[in-house]
Amino acid sequence: MKKIKLWLTAIRVPFFSAAIIPVLVGTALSSRLGNFHLIKLFLALLIVISCNAGANLINDYFDALGSDLINQAPTPFSGGSRLIQQGLLSRKAFYKGAKVTYGIAFLTVFILTCVCQNLSILFLGIAGIIIGITYSASKTYGMGRGWGELAVGMGFGPLATAGSFLLQTNFLVPEAFLAGIPVGFLVMGILILNEFPDLEADRTVGKRNWIVRAGGGVRGLWIYLTVISLAYFTLAAGVFWGVFPAKILVSCFTIPLAVWVLLKTNQYHGKNPEIIPALAGNVGLHFITGLLISVGLWWK
Repeated sequence: MKKIKLWLTAIRVPFFSAAIIPVLVGTALSSRLGNFHLIKLFLALLIVISCNAGANLINDYFDALGSDLINQAPTPFSGGSRLIQQGLLSRKAFYKGAKVTYGIAFLTVFILTCVCQNLSILFLGIAGIIIGITYSASKTYGMGRGWGELAVGMGFGPLATAGSFLLQTNFLVPEAFLAGIPVGFLVMGILILNEFPDLEADRTVGKRNWIVRAGGGVRGLWIYLTVISLAYFTLAAGVFWGVFPAKILVSCFTIPLAVWVLLKTNQYHGKNPEIIPALAGNVGLHFITGLLISVGLWWK
């Protein structure tokens, strides 16, 4: 039982909302068009959650020799799972775990590609796996070269929503990708805000993510504000141009929560533990807004 709890901590189960929300959004869109299969929903969740778990494991594997090694300000939302640093699981175990979780994702994608006779399933699945690996891998190092935030937003935004839609319908439409754009911005917001407490450790090891490049502080807050604002802007633009139904704007009811997160972060400028409620609220912002987007798409 203890071993199971360790692995649940290692794959960061409490943060699987990043994988669940885009699947729900893509499935809600397909349901709006009259396509919904419960088993396919579960299969989509299996694929995206497995990719999420693999990304978390491979991230700890590489960061164990980087910023996590010297991070003096970890939080429940940033700084990795800390299991390697605490000596509870080995770095090698994380590597093996990543191979297993990515293997589950790839095998499921391959079987579904054969069953549905649709190569688009394979292409989208492989793209998702590549994004998760290249974000952390030392040779590509997306999280330290300034493109990791965009890659994560793409992977847990348009790619995941389109993939979930594709599994339900066996075809793709532009709306399947477009519905994932606001979700992607919200995921980017989680990543960006979580970079605040890790600023000094990331800067020390040369990890040039967006908050390090901005130097934290007010410039970092402007980056977060821009990304979150784009999530709501793309929703409104989609309604204006007739891409999304007007009911999707119910998701804008979370704007006060977004403002609270911003003000709370501005108040403490990334200081730990004071910023932890803002980090928690930011995860909640993604989850609640994503659920409301799903409701707005599903609600006819």
